[in-house]
Amino acid sequence: MKIKKIISLLTTINIYNLPIKKSQSYASNIYSEKYIRDQEEPFRSNSYFGSSDKDYEYKSGNIPILISAPHTVKQLRKNEYKKADIYTGALVKILHQSTGAHIIYKTSTNGDENYTIDETKYRKKVKEIVKKNNIKVVIDLHGMASDKDSDIDIGTGNASNTNLLGQSYILSLVVGSLNNVNYTVNKFFTGGGPKTMSTYCSKKLGVPTLQLEINRKYRSSDSTNFSFIANKLTKMINELVN
Repeated sequence: MKIKKIISLLTTINIYNLPIKKSQSYASNIYSEKYIRDQEEPFRSNSYFGSSDKDYEYKSGNIPILISAPHTVKQLRKNEYKKADIYTGALVKILHQSTGAHIIYKTSTNGDENYTIDETKYRKKVKEIVKKNNIKVVIDLHGMASDKDSDIDIGTGNASNTNLLGQSYILSLVVGSLNNVNYTVNKFFTGGGPKTMSTYCSKKLGVPTLQLEINRKYRSSDSTNFSFIANKLTKMINELVN
């Protein structure tokens, strides 16, 4: 009878596609495949070129952390279209829900926010958010290929952590929260180039910035893998705030 009741409960949860809260200390949710796909749908529609007349979407938060996701849709770099970092859109929206962080993400294909020195509409909005909300840390969220031998590559500018502006303890807090995660630091993407969002936020806006590259295996509607990485990032952000 108990097994039947458990199966019935899980079936009901899948029907309503709601996350199941397992822990109150840190948000520890299991997100259904449909729920994840629904979060990604605005980006996936129109073949990842975006389905909005707006350049970006901003959702205000209640903690002094901003998460930027500039590759939720395809980018135009050097007159060529680059693939979107799929499911970073779904991920950033869910992190907004689970942590209360401010978030900004692209909703239409218009240049490449991580490969420019221009003061774009997106960057102007980031600047406004940082000043208005006294943002203490910016996280620039991206995706890397599944062949990388890392779950998360943490970019701090370079080996000297230049994008952390002398606050290297931020990296220690991040690394300490990623137990059971195969992470690397500045191995594949440092975020230190002159045209990156990380450099813009740290050098131009004076805010310690991390570039996080999430392995493709965690960026899909697969409930187990997506929930795992979403919960790890939620814990990381909560510990940064604390």
